[in-house]
Amino acid sequence: MSEPCPKCGYLRQPQDAGSAGECPRCGVIYAKYLEHLARAQASTRIVAAGETAAGGDGGSFFETQFAKLGEVPERVDPVVFYGSCAAYALFALWGLWFIVQPFNSLALGESFLHRADLPFHEFGHVLFRPFGDWLMFLGGSLFQCLLPLIVGGYFLFWQRQPFSASICLWWAGQNFIDVAPYIADAQRMALPLTGEWSDDVAAARQWRHDWHNILQPLGLLGWDQGLAHLSKSVGTLLMVTSWAWGGMLLRRQWRRLAP
Repeated sequence: MSEPCPKCGYLRQPQDAGSAGECPRCGVIYAKYLEHLARAQASTRIVAAGETAAGGDGGSFFETQFAKLGEVPERVDPVVFYGSCAAYALFALWGLWFIVQPFNSLALGESFLHRADLPFHEFGHVLFRPFGDWLMFLGGSLFQCLLPLIVGGYFLFWQRQPFSASICLWWAGQNFIDVAPYIADAQRMALPLTGEWSDDVAAARQWRHDWHNILQPLGLLGWDQGLAHLSKSVGTLLMVTSWAWGGMLLRRQWRRLAP
């Protein structure tokens, strides 16, 4: 009895013409297709940082999850590698620009990524609105900073793409830096807010300013500059960590470049 086609599953019939090793439906040659699958499996098999040559990963659940931080394919496609190097250089230079800005710089609010982050910020208000006004005000900045970490966790633990996760960590750092000028404006409330289409709306800014309404009930309005500086420092630390992580992964990938 003939074997089904390894590609489309067609079972060869006695009346089918052609070679016995070729699928009459899709035309694939069985031996070559199986060889291609074997090569693809070998080139994309993930090797964790602590995996032994025998193939055992060992260790506890947490050790196994931690090892995913350093996973790289056994053989790395040069196109993917050099593309990742280009992305690393771009985010390194871009990150330096964010880091050298003062924590209360207006330039941070004029960056391209600020406009990209804004819809997530606004969605955070909607998401946390059922939990009360205070959490609704906090939800914008909170969700804006958490979303890159959630996406990064997806890349790391589900897709097993730690380099993509390192870029998401960079993005989380950028969001912490992006929030800093807003925190620093909690007392002055000089920054224009989204949706201020008239003077009357602008006059009600104290009722709409997130960080004024976050810090005022806690009696922490006087801490706005210190908290803004802390947010900028956390963002800087996350960016530097992402560079170290991404650089380590690229070094491991370079050692496994496919010929």
